[in-house]
Amino acid sequence: MWLSGFLVLGTACITRGRDEEAVETLARIPLFAFGGIGIAGTTSNGEVAFNNVLSTNTAAVDFAHILKTGTPQAQCYALVGLRLKDRPAFDEEVKRFASSKQEVQTCAGCMMSKQAMSSVVANINKGWYDDRGKSGRPKR
Repeated sequence: MWLSGFLVLGTACITRGRDEEAVETLARIPLFAFGGIGIAGTTSNGEVAFNNVLSTNTAAVDFAHILKTGTPQAQCYALVGLRLKDRPAFDEEVKRFASSKQEVQTCAGCMMSKQAMSSVVANINKGWYDDRGKSGRPKR
């Protein structure tokens, strides 16, 4: 009997419920960036929020919501998240963005740029960001 209680408690520690603050932060994020940015190589607020959403048991639903309500940058994070958490949903949703000319503010290292969403989405579709989200560990 104590073993079943331990398993339930252990499962509760592994999965987390919805992180409303992370979902709201990610939906409003103004910059799409994975990896260290700026001179200090800090983790972007978007990547922190992305990892916090990714680590919950509601991640797929939350990414689908962000895809519909978020900034263009948030939509890119949401596509990365769906690719990792719900591949069939990603395969369906990515089609809507494949030819989008909407501008996405991006950053890689110290280089800020605006790219057409279709270009960012092509890289997401190729799996360029898959390794960035695999840990799914919340940060900060």
